[in-house]
This record gives sequence, structure tokens and C-alpha cells, in this order.
Amino acid sequence: MESGSVVNAFKQYFRLSKRAGGDLEDIQHLRYQVYCKEFGFEREEDCPGHREADEYDTQAWHCLLEHRPSSMAAGCVRVVHVESQDPIAQLPMERHCGESLFDGEWHPDRLDRDSICEVSRLAVHSMFRRRNGEAATPIGDVEALKFSPDQIRVFPILAVSLFVAATLVCVHYRKQHAYAMMEPALARILRHTGLEFTQIGEVVNYHGKRAAFYIDSGKAHESIRNSSALSELSRYVETTLLHSLPRLPGIRPGPAAHPQRRPSVAPGARIIQAPPGWAAIPDRGHHGLHN
Repeated sequence: MESGSVVNAFKQYFRLSKRAGGDLEDIQHLRYQVYCKEFGFEREEDCPGHREADEYDTQAWHCLLEHRPSSMAAGCVRVVHVESQDPIAQLPMERHCGESLFDGEWHPDRLDRDSICEVSRLAVHSMFRRRNGEAATPIGDVEALKFSPDQIRVFPILAVSLFVAATLVCVHYRKQHAYAMMEPALARILRHTGLEFTQIGEVVNYHGKRAAFYIDSGKAHESIRNSSALSELSRYVETTLLHSLPRLPGIRPGPAAHPQRRPSVAPGARIIQAPPGWAAIPDRGHHGLHN
């Protein structure tokens, strides 16, 4: 299946939207299924009502990927901000893995806090990562939904679509400097799609072997738009997702401006085969982005 027909199938069977505030129940239920039930990253007793939530949920922009035929939550991602008026001053990675960060030019302390953000809590439900005939998922057997072959062929790009959505959110809200905690292998794979993440921290054992990575959201957006594999997907995601995002006064979506920096401070996964032109993505529901 060529990338164009994959995107056409994506348009037919999936939709992306922005969620915020009190409209996170389906996202938090999905994260519970992935992070608690499937991977055991969170304890059952810490997820009342079968909802995985934390204090950053109210300080983030959320994207939901829905399966149109069933209205099921298929995937999600959030972008956490730490603006001057926000109650939490640190990004999740600073709070949980701050000591692992290199004292380099992209350290969050060297940048304007209003220009930084963290992409986290990316999840794809196991129902949309398994092929027909495999084992039952936490909410039932794949066969029960009777996915068509066209729908199943779209599954490998669902995680990529969430990365694209997160990039667009960063650009829209003028968050030039984006961070993520992920597996180094995933960062290498994402480079093939135009997302050039730079490792800015040591590998630590935090829900698996992961490290802090940095990317310039404006450059990432430009790379995605110029990518033969991602340009069509990016245009569709931009059209549908930005329609649900509030306009910022005097700002049009586009490459992020370069804000002034602060002065320097003292010092195992199975691979799903993707269609031609697409990078293969590890078959993990969280894709290494849990913070």
C-alpha cells in the first residue's frame, strides 16, 4: 500500500481532535489501559475509576485519536507547558529525571520558560496495534470489531500521526523548544520521518531505558511538510486539528519564532512493518513517551 492510500484510509477510519480541561475521561481511560493494565507503569490503586491522571493534565494540551466506525479512543498524546502563570514550574522530565540532563545549550534552564514544552503520555491502544488472529486485547478480541484490511494497514502510522499532531500543537502555541523522554532507538527511527530529535541526557531506567531528547518544533514542522512520506498526512492533520484549536491573538500557525535565550547557567519491542516510505515503529503502546 503506497503512503498516499494509507493516508486516505487514515482519513476514512480515524479522526484527531484537541481535548482539554474536564473533557479528558476517554483519554485517561485509554492511558489506564496502556500504562496500568498492559505495561504496569502505574498501580491500580493510583488510578481510581480506571483513569490514569496526574497534575500535569490541567497544564497541557491534549490530542485524541478516535476510530470513526466504533468511536473508540485509539490513541492520545499531550503537550505540557510551563508558562509563568502555570502552577507547576518544572516539566515532567525535569521533575522525574532532571539529574540525567546534560548541561548543554538545550538544557531547559537555559531557555525562556514560555517557549518550552514536553511531549508526553503518547499511547496507542493495543486493539490498534495487533493484527487479526493474534491474542485478545485487554478489552476483547480484535476479531470482534471486524477490522477491514484497509483499516489494519493504517495501524503502523497511528503513532506517527500523534507525533505530527504534537508538533503542530507546539507550533500553534509558539512552543519552539520541545522535549520528550523516549527510547534512543525510537529517536533513530523518527529521524527517518523527518523528526530530528537530539539526545540531551543520559539513558536512565525510568519505565524502561529512556533518555531526554530535544527538537526545534518549527524545524520539525518544516521537515514534516517537506517529507515525501509525511507531507500528505501533515496537511490532513493540520487541517483537521488546527480547526479545533483556538486562534491566538495576532498569531497564525507556522514555524515557531526564535525567542531570546536566557544567559547560560552553571553547570525489546516487536517492529511493525510500515508501508513503503514509512519508518517502522516499535509495537509498544506508549512508544517510550510516558512522562
